[in-house]
Amino acid sequence: MKKMILTLIAMVTMASSAKAMTFAQAQQEALFLSDKMAYELNLSVQQYEAVYEINLDYMMALSVNDDIFGFYWERRNEDLSYVLSVYQYRSYMAREYFYRPVYWQNGFAFRIYTNYTNRSHFYYVRPSHYATYRGDHNWHSNGNKSYYQGRVYDRDHTPNAYNGVRTRTGVDRYTTGRNVYNRGNATVNRNRNTTVVSPNNNQRRNWHSNNNSSNRPSRR
Repeated sequence: MKKMILTLIAMVTMASSAKAMTFAQAQQEALFLSDKMAYELNLSVQQYEAVYEINLDYMMALSVNDDIFGFYWERRNEDLSYVLSVYQYRSYMAREYFYRPVYWQNGFAFRIYTNYTNRSHFYYVRPSHYATYRGDHNWHSNGNKSYYQGRVYDRDHTPNAYNGVRTRTGVDRYTTGRNVYNRGNATVNRNRNTTVVSPNNNQRRNWHSNNNSSNRPSRR
């Protein structure tokens, strides 16, 4: 009995000694992860901003080891399934550093840095609400359901629609081709071909937002 009590005390002590990330740390980790997801998964601006919110909500929810793959992780996956196309979601699951971005090593550690060792390099500018988002769209603030379910996300990557994203190094990245997913009638029409084109003065700063219909895609 005494041994059991001591074990319980030790468990409580370990749990209480574990600390959640500070907001600044969670914000930075979510930004770095989202930037690389946007780059590899070819996200639109709307998707990138939603992915940042989802990643930040997940980072802020972590307090102890058990949280990493608990229901906060499941909620993150569900939220992302509403934002990403089927192709993007499958690509996301195939990359462990995206799908399981956090692991425990005497504290929270992040797999993304095994692939991207330069922690100061970002491909894109920060999301427009980087300085203001504080979890307004998380499950707790939305009646314990996903804020992203049923919402519409632009996946049009034509040059006129996706007017370029300036990287931190001052290089503009443009893509051509369309990546259209109509979730309302389960019609998929994708052309994944991309090319780099020279931007003009009118293709610098404005980010475009269009609507397509949205339902949750299959994860398989």
